[in-house]
Formats: sequence, structure tokens, C-alpha cells
Amino acid sequence: MRLLFISFWSANEPLTSSTILPYLRIMVADPSMEKVVFASVERGEPTTLAGLGELRKVVHHPIVTRYRAIDQLSKLDQFTGRINELVRLVKDHRIDMIDAKGSLAGGMAHLVSQRTGVPYVVESFEPHSDYMADCGVWGRRGISYRVARWLERKQKDHARAIVTVTENYRAQLMDEGVPADRIKVIPSITDIGRFAFSAEKRDLLRAELGWQDSLVGIYVGKFGGLYYEGEAFDLFERVRQLVGPQFRLIIITVVPEQQVRSWLGAAGFPQEHAVVRAVDHGEVPHWLSAADIAFSLHRITPSSLYFGPVKNGEYWANGLPILLPHGVSDDFRIVQEKPWTGAIFDPGKPEKLDQAVDHLKALVATPGHRERIMQMCREIRDIRVARLVYKEMFGFAVD
Repeated sequence: MRLLFISFWSANEPLTSSTILPYLRIMVADPSMEKVVFASVERGEPTTLAGLGELRKVVHHPIVTRYRAIDQLSKLDQFTGRINELVRLVKDHRIDMIDAKGSLAGGMAHLVSQRTGVPYVVESFEPHSDYMADCGVWGRRGISYRVARWLERKQKDHARAIVTVTENYRAQLMDEGVPADRIKVIPSITDIGRFAFSAEKRDLLRAELGWQDSLVGIYVGKFGGLYYEGEAFDLFERVRQLVGPQFRLIIITVVPEQQVRSWLGAAGFPQEHAVVRAVDHGEVPHWLSAADIAFSLHRITPSSLYFGPVKNGEYWANGLPILLPHGVSDDFRIVQEKPWTGAIFDPGKPEKLDQAVDHLKALVATPGHRERIMQMCREIRDIRVARLVYKEMFGFAVD
């Protein structure tokens, strides 16, 4: 098999490292795979994916968009001129199958498939148009929403397989009439070994920070759009008040530190009790090990049941209980069914946060809680889940 793998993220984005590289490893490990052409959409100078060099069957082809300073023209270029480039890749490399990561990449795959006749599958398929409209980034009458929505419908009709990240969305797709045998589920997989808890890193970082006796919370990710912004910092401050003077906070984000500290100040959070860092994805497990609880901050919207936050799997792989919003992903139901994995909050019901924080404090004080959470994560987020689905879609062997 010769496969074209399309990513709508640039090669050096953290999500590419966490949600694409492990899947490329599965592909090249199977004897039936002759070549994988990895096409990443680049909105600046072409970037590279760390670890790609070890995968000898993978050829990286950056798809560089034009009109980088004008968002709408850049998007138009991605779905017009760049499609021609992808069509050439299919022909030049004699591609047998196209695999797209996410519905935006799936839209590109659909257009390429229509011109070449090569079948395609879409992984991590989610209602991206509804996500963007629900959080106010797109208007439902705007061109971005309409085009994305149209391409999502085409994928539901024509993709050989649709892989969602939640059982919630699988059920929704079936309600919409997508045949059950075309729908697969791969939750946001985590590199269990790489994200495992390290007592050594924990002791080292906490000693460096002078936080040996603190209860430390951590958040990894962005703010705004699909994620809470001002509300997130109000939440951090309220948790600090409920925990007490020993609470400390780690924020790992690409948002400039000056902006993050402005938000902290506006919420009344003591600046000296927070660390703000932008770190390589490979360093994230070290910071997770230094923490005691984790925050997940996707907005609650009508479509938030279909999210599959990658960070939740990384938190759990490190043994961290999560404070996460009600109604987001399959994960809030996991916490409801297994309360030793975290606690639920709802910005609309602040009185419930007191109970949630008390619950988290009790979890942190429970011997062996970290190992129990890590074991649960191994059962539901291990890469073997993806291998089983790949066996169904591509006929791969499963070790």
C-alpha cells in the first residue's frame, strides 16, 4: 500500500507530535505499507516533525499556503491551489489510499479523491463547523462555516471510513444515517510510556520551584476560541481560594507569558504562585509529574460532547485527576462513572465547585491514586486501540 496522509496542522505543532506521529509509526510498522507521503499544511516557512527521520518509509511533503497574512485568502488557497498540489502527489507516488486527520483535512481529501478516484478515510472526524460557530469564532451564515459544513456532509457520504474520537459522535452520525459499519472510534490516543509519572522529575522540579509542600495544579493548552479564557483564570483563582495558601499553578501554553500574567492579575491570582512556560512537547510529562491535579478547559457548547481532548489522555497517563467541564467529550462520563479519575465543574453552577475541589483534595491524599489512574488510561487510551481499528480499515496485523 502507498498512502497519502494529510494533516491540516503544521509539522512542528504539538498536536502533530502527539496525535499523528504515533499513527505514522503504526503504518510503517506493517509489512503491507510500502510508503507514506505525509503532507502537512504549513502557514509559514515549512517545518519538520521531530522523530520523523526514524520512519524510513515516510516522505514528508509540506503544503505551503499563500496569502499568509490574509486568513480568508489563505483558506481559499488551501482548498484550490493546494488541491492541485495534492493531486500531483497522488499521481507521482501512485497513491492507493488517502488518510486525512480531522474534517478540514478530510475536506481536502474529498476534493482530491473526486479528481483522482483514490478512496479516502478521515480520522478524528468531528463537526468542526459547529465547534467554531458554537464558540463564536464563525457565524453560521459566513462562508467559512458554510464551506466547512458542506465538506463535512460530503465526507459523511463518500469517505470509505469515518473515525471519530468519541462514542457520543458515533451515535450522532448513526442518527444522521451514516451506516454503522463505516464509523469507527479511536479516542485521543496517548503515548502511555512517554507520559508516565516520574518521581525523579517531580522531586527535581518541585525542589527547584520551592513547592515541595504545595498542592500543584497544571493546565496545558490554549485560551480562547474553543477554550475558556477569562473564565479559566477565574476558575484558577477560585480553586486557589478553596484549596488554601498551599495551592500553586503551572501553565504550559504557547500564549505569550505577558498576556497570561495579565489574565492572572485580572483574576486576582498571586503572580508569585504561578509558573508560566512554553516548552517542547517532550518536556510536558516532566511538568505533569510535578503536579497533583490537572485542568481541562474546553468550553461547554451544544457540540462539546463530540470533543476528544488530547490533553485529558496525557493527564491520565501521568496519573493526574482532572477537573473538567460537564458535558465535554466522553471523558466527563468516565469521571462520573469512575470518580477517582477527577471531578466535574460547570461555570453556570459555581456552588458545585466547592464539592469538586474537596473531592480532588481527597483523591490527592489517597495512597496509590496515581497508579490507579495510570492503569485506567492504559486500558482506554493505549495505542493498541488504534491498531485494532487500523486492522479493520487497512488489514494491518496487530501485535
